[in-house]
Amino acid sequence: MTDFDPLDTSSRESLPVREVAERFIEVFYNQNRLSDAFRAWVHPDYIQHDPNAPNGRDGTIAVLDEHMARNPRMSHGVKRVIHGEDGMVAVHYHFRRAPDDRGAAVVDIFRIEGGYLVEHWDVIQPLPDPAQAKNDSGMF
Repeated sequence: MTDFDPLDTSSRESLPVREVAERFIEVFYNQNRLSDAFRAWVHPDYIQHDPNAPNGRDGTIAVLDEHMARNPRMSHGVKRVIHGEDGMVAVHYHFRRAPDDRGAAVVDIFRIEGGYLVEHWDVIQPLPDPAQAKNDSGMF
């Protein structure tokens, strides 16, 4: 349980980047409420670098809603959050479409400005069969 309301955007302009990121991460990744997180924390003119999603918050919400409908049991197991310079935040997580799915290692990179997520990049790597891995290090 969080000690803040992750959907409270009333003081967004004065929130530090880290707090905006924490609130977004709580709703999007931990609560699996993708569209709610986007409505609250993503700027309407959001710049999307993933070629599978459109620019703009509302267009991305439509893609996320379709994704959730196809994968209602998906999960985003956050492994680490890295805070960089100039409002950059990276979220490294284990994405699964369903509990029995091997899934993928994903890194979402966001740029936060003025209390909004304004830009996004991602890197996605399917998890291999452990028997095929060349080392025991694991993806996480």
